[in-house]
Amino acid sequence: MTDDKIRIARLWDVDSPRVTRRTMLGSMTFFALAACGVGEAPSTGGGSTSAAKATNLKNEPKLNFYNWTDYIAKDTLPGFQTATGIQVTYDNFSTNDEMEAKIASGSAGYDLVVPSDNFLRRFLRSGLVQPLDHSLLPNLKNLEKRFVEADYDAGNKYSVPWAWGTTGLAYSKSQIGGDVTGFSAYDLPNAQGRSSILDEARDGMALGLLKLGHDPNTTDQKQIDDAVNFLLSLKKKLGQITSDVIEPLTSGQVRLAQAYSGDAFQAREANEDVGYAIPAEGGLSYVDLLVIPKDAPHAENAHRFIDYVLGAEAGAALSNAVRYGSPNAAAKPLIDKELLNDPLVYPSEDQLKKLPFTKDLGGDVEAKYADAWTKVKTG
Repeated sequence: MTDDKIRIARLWDVDSPRVTRRTMLGSMTFFALAACGVGEAPSTGGGSTSAAKATNLKNEPKLNFYNWTDYIAKDTLPGFQTATGIQVTYDNFSTNDEMEAKIASGSAGYDLVVPSDNFLRRFLRSGLVQPLDHSLLPNLKNLEKRFVEADYDAGNKYSVPWAWGTTGLAYSKSQIGGDVTGFSAYDLPNAQGRSSILDEARDGMALGLLKLGHDPNTTDQKQIDDAVNFLLSLKKKLGQITSDVIEPLTSGQVRLAQAYSGDAFQAREANEDVGYAIPAEGGLSYVDLLVIPKDAPHAENAHRFIDYVLGAEAGAALSNAVRYGSPNAAAKPLIDKELLNDPLVYPSEDQLKKLPFTKDLGGDVEAKYADAWTKVKTG
């Protein structure tokens, strides 16, 4: 391996505190597997229409994978390559919106992407993903029933869950200066200018809606407008609006953050001073999903990767690394007991009632949320 390849591999060391799940590393385009060369980045200049070339691409031992940052076990890609001989090009994004724009362009060249469950519905409306071939997924039987019957994709026709979690509040136990049980924590003096909310329209808007006692899946325009006004007021107390929270929480730069549970737990692994709370007002449950874009050049290899991570060992290693809930029932005996028994990772049935999935509200209402979020971000 050349020095350049070693350098690139180290940049993508998933154990490094420099790499966070939702950082701005999306501009970097290579992942070097430990025992192989660096794959070429997918073309962004448009694909060939040649049928012969399409056939050749299908037979190439390659996989172009687009995932959130710091959202994979260090052995997942090397293990998959060892098992299959398929070389992986691994790129990252920081928000669902960024990923959607890339896939919607039609020329990204990715075989596998990881949208959140609410974005899957948008992908389906736009015809951006292809159905899964279940005959290529024998390990699909390992999924828990909850994720087979989920209304965002009943029967896993288009998707397989990667990991799931909740939105809540991560905080510095020693520096926050008060109890963190709900969204009133943003009023604590020690949180002023040192707090953040998520840079995702539905997640960020949900904080405002829940604080005001509204359904986070409301379609009522007045309630949405009320949430905008609340968030504009809250914005004056924030340090920033961002989904990148692991390093700021770990370093103490941020004392309070609306966060994805797994990000909070990764920060806690690095700094035991980090705490996490499911707000009394509630939050959201979400699932990040493996899907295959309609124009994926190596769709069969994408199926092979999906089946690989549905295996018990690979599934457990993934959960142990990212600290999110696993949808893989077969993996449960191999997941760290501390993680498996943590009620913040696996909430009780009563808590789950206050943590609904983000519903598909239809194009018109989703546009209202997008407009509302723009007002929050720019106001």
